[in-house]
Amino acid sequence: MKPSKYSLGLDIGTTSVGWAVIDLEKERIHDLGVRIFERPEDPQNGDSLAKPRRDARSARHRLKRRRQRLNYLKRFFVNEKILTQAQIAEILDPKSTYNKLDAYALRDKALNHKLTAEELFKVLYQISKRRGFKSNRKSVEETDREGGRVSKALTINEQLLAERGYKTVGQALAQDEKYTEHKRNKRDSYTNSFARADFIHELEEIIRSQRKYALNNVSDEALHSLIYGVDSDGLLTNSSAIMYQRPFMTEELIKKMVGECTFEKGEKRAPRASYSFEIFQFANNLVNLVFVPKNTNSRQAKREHLKLTLNPEQIAAVVAEAKKTASITYKKVRQVAGISEEYAPGYVRGKINKDDPYGEKNEFGKLKAYHDIKKALKSTPGDWMKVDNESMLNKIAYILTTEHEDVEILNKLSELPLSDEAKCAILKINPKNFRSFGHLSIKALQKITPHILSRLTYDKACKKVGYDYRKKAANLEQITNPVVKRAIAQTNKVVRAVIRKYGNPYFIRVETARDLAKNFKDRKAIENENKDNQAFNSEVKEIIEHGYSIKPKTKRGKNLLEFLRENNVPLSQNINANGQMITKVKLYREQNGKCLYSGDPIDFQTMIHDDNAYQVDHIVPFSRSNNDGLTNKVLVKTEENQEKANRTPFEYFGGDETRWKQFVAHVNAIYQTRDVKTSDKAINSENYKFNGYAMRKKQNLLIEEYKNDSWNTRALNDTRYITRFVQNYLRQTVSFAEGDDKQRVLAPNGTITSYLRKRWGLSKVREEDVLHHAADAAIVAAIDQHVIYRANLYAKRGEVIRFLAAAKTMNEKTNKLTGEILDDDAFTKAQRRKDALQVLSDRHFPEPWSGFRDEVDLRTRNINRESLHEKLQGAHLYDENFLSEIEPIFVSRMPRRKATAQAHKETIRSPRIKGDDQRTVRIPLSKIKIKDVENSVLKESDAWLYSKLISLLEANDDNPEKAFAEPVYKNDKKFDKHGKPLMPVSTVKVYSTQPSGFLINKGRAFVNNGSMIRLDVYQKQNQKGKIEHFFVPVYTHQVGKNQPTPTKILPAPKGFTDVDEIFTKVCSLYPNDYVRCYFKNTIEEGYYLAYDSASGQITVLNHSAANKEGDNRVRISPRSATLIKRYDISILGDNAPRS
Repeated sequence: MKPSKYSLGLDIGTTSVGWAVIDLEKERIHDLGVRIFERPEDPQNGDSLAKPRRDARSARHRLKRRRQRLNYLKRFFVNEKILTQAQIAEILDPKSTYNKLDAYALRDKALNHKLTAEELFKVLYQISKRRGFKSNRKSVEETDREGGRVSKALTINEQLLAERGYKTVGQALAQDEKYTEHKRNKRDSYTNSFARADFIHELEEIIRSQRKYALNNVSDEALHSLIYGVDSDGLLTNSSAIMYQRPFMTEELIKKMVGECTFEKGEKRAPRASYSFEIFQFANNLVNLVFVPKNTNSRQAKREHLKLTLNPEQIAAVVAEAKKTASITYKKVRQVAGISEEYAPGYVRGKINKDDPYGEKNEFGKLKAYHDIKKALKSTPGDWMKVDNESMLNKIAYILTTEHEDVEILNKLSELPLSDEAKCAILKINPKNFRSFGHLSIKALQKITPHILSRLTYDKACKKVGYDYRKKAANLEQITNPVVKRAIAQTNKVVRAVIRKYGNPYFIRVETARDLAKNFKDRKAIENENKDNQAFNSEVKEIIEHGYSIKPKTKRGKNLLEFLRENNVPLSQNINANGQMITKVKLYREQNGKCLYSGDPIDFQTMIHDDNAYQVDHIVPFSRSNNDGLTNKVLVKTEENQEKANRTPFEYFGGDETRWKQFVAHVNAIYQTRDVKTSDKAINSENYKFNGYAMRKKQNLLIEEYKNDSWNTRALNDTRYITRFVQNYLRQTVSFAEGDDKQRVLAPNGTITSYLRKRWGLSKVREEDVLHHAADAAIVAAIDQHVIYRANLYAKRGEVIRFLAAAKTMNEKTNKLTGEILDDDAFTKAQRRKDALQVLSDRHFPEPWSGFRDEVDLRTRNINRESLHEKLQGAHLYDENFLSEIEPIFVSRMPRRKATAQAHKETIRSPRIKGDDQRTVRIPLSKIKIKDVENSVLKESDAWLYSKLISLLEANDDNPEKAFAEPVYKNDKKFDKHGKPLMPVSTVKVYSTQPSGFLINKGRAFVNNGSMIRLDVYQKQNQKGKIEHFFVPVYTHQVGKNQPTPTKILPAPKGFTDVDEIFTKVCSLYPNDYVRCYFKNTIEEGYYLAYDSASGQITVLNHSAANKEGDNRVRISPRSATLIKRYDISILGDNAPRS
């Protein structure tokens, strides 16, 4: 059964999409469900899931290139007949006498004295391994890096070389006392860093000095190739040269990564630093800039036509000023445009300071790259005159954005008519403003920008030149946040699945989560804030119900209890606290126990026991503000609230100047700004949050003119960027059912959906299950202008009575015989009067249709089909045919079937085995505990060190950081018999029981298996004729081309270890595949999570579970199951097993 006209509601979060299909003609919920997916990021730190593998791959490549350099150096010495392979092997043998030679002393000696061939090889080998720091861009090298530590160390060591007269790095390291303790950098320390150029200089000096000795018969070309790897024309000849560094990024690679223009097919996007893009962006901001009189607000100015926008002449003047000034403020824009100082910007970016209440000193914008280039060419005005045009500036911006090496930048700049001085000056420009690309090409920009400069908005300018703005408004390429991209992709799948099942929707209504477009850090902050608020609310409830006997853990809870004690507030017990009471207590503490309007003390006991004595009031009436948050609430005496009615505090008693001044002083005293520059960061953070809250609350309490008398329009218009993007994306990708309505995709404001949910009594318990997402979607789908209008009426019931007196009845405006409407306007007013009468007569908050609240509640319960049908019997418009089709919600989860993951664990273990499964692993001394030492190889190999470590740990309560704060040396010896410093103990080999893994490096090392990709399930009959199941875990390293099918059964049964032709394959289980295990009398099922290869148990998750913790996880022993079956659950979950 398909609804003929339906509204699709979508509740989009970072890991879920709730959806609901509302039958608009029959006014009922036709279908609803939830789709769950995982965030594509590391849950611990928000990093990309590929980052560990990418970092490991990068390290492998780096080590491989170093190995290639060293191998080339060996071949060079052999090919040039300087040394033999046997001699090189002896030099590199750790046990040879050459290993005792001081390489740094040899580097010093090499500058003026003869080295043997063996000594020279050792010197070059060391330099090849550690060749100093080099950035591809000198300008980057000179800016902040690693907190500025590398840059600072390079500068200090460069000065040391010059001031103390050292010819080379090696000489300084050999002779200077600064480097006596250690020559190389320690972890997180960069004090001994030197620039690559210093090492190149040293290498050149050593080669020059040794040219007449061991290198006597080597050609200049061979030496040049050994050192640099490029010829005189800059062409690569040897990628394994000692000082060769491959380009970080090339123009060709960048071109491949840059997307196509939004409008011009085949045209690449322009750099953001290009003059064309900067002018486009700046002009677009000017066109959208609005000035309003300082004594009014934006909405009033719009209603009364008081807004001022810039004309083409003013825009041109401001652009000209922006080219003269590095940064331009809102005030400067106003002044250049010739707008009176009685006007202020309607909206400004950035924080508003006390001394600048209109934000006029805030930065409006700037042409960053333009001024970077202009500043660089300040000393060559002739060059600037050549450059100061759109074409040249675009070319320079393109070069600086696409090239990442000084050499390549200079090569490209050489094609432009610039002096050498100008090229060098441009090379020194910091690349921070030359890193990304816009969404339009130069071609498109040059078409659009002239129209924007003539005052057209972006959409109209696009239309003017023939671009379909709406069609191209939302492209997934614009989204760089992988969490958002996955959420939108999953939303698209849900929408497509709904359309396949029910046809094209008439409306789509969308709500996006508050944290959807946030980064990991911001989402974590929101999550922690929510947890803190929940904990505080729980403690307030406990204080109300149990009095002083409780011990709060949160700071706010302790503060509340301390305040109540200090003020001798008697606390009763055995009281059932509800949400409204919790809010009252929080506001009671916030207001220091006083009514904010009268200033009279609030009796706590009366407040708790008599709901009518004190009320929570919306500071700016909800019917006008759409603000139901705590920043718009105060605790006041009931008579004050009734007297204030539907007014703001200023409208209430602003006419009484004395009382208003007292009120202002009272508010300022309570919500006084706190210090955020103390020595305690935690206090600063807490005070910063309070200041933001206090500022918003004071703004509501002290506002003198509030003209926004209806929130109907805003309630259906969430203006956040991500919501607008989703709206536009759905508009351009979905075909809608035929109809007269123009606005088909609406986004109800999150505040109104939350308000309606609470007023309809639809509580959200996130911890129980994920079905609340479907409830939210149903609410969103049902919200329309009529629902908003009636809710608004209900919120201002006091005003309705006055309206009724002025409105006539519908009958008076209708022809009694024909039914024709005689006066459209009067009839409309009469229609509103009817709605108002209904609202006044309703005992409950208005619903989209009768029984809506109960219907949502029942349809989103986690119950079986029989119970659901029983509860829905007799429900609004639920006939037998429709009822027979209804199923409980079955949550669909996105399976994870990718075969790319970590091949093996990072830790390299010894291939030798102690006992059956004991292998050694090196553990850093900073993490060693007593139990580790007791289970280490030291017990057998080094009794002295074993005892030393045990005693240090015992003396420091088994805390390795304290125990080994000072270096530990074997036998307490810091130097060998030659006086050479010995290395302290850094790691200890510890035995540990290892799970399954495999050998690598030709059997020289053992690693644990990486990620398990899937679990292959097999079955065969046992000797008694009963079916038994066996399981073969498949790991990443076992998947790929030409890889044999894994056959090893884990845990291994008695008598055999692998599956063969007598086994029958049942299925393969990937994470989040739904599996059912049938036993003799029971069925166990869930979404597959993991397999324990030691016990043979699988872990599954209940389909509606809110998380993967605790009781939500079920362990099943499936070997004895009579049947194991995998189900491929659809996007909508409508093909799930039901019996």
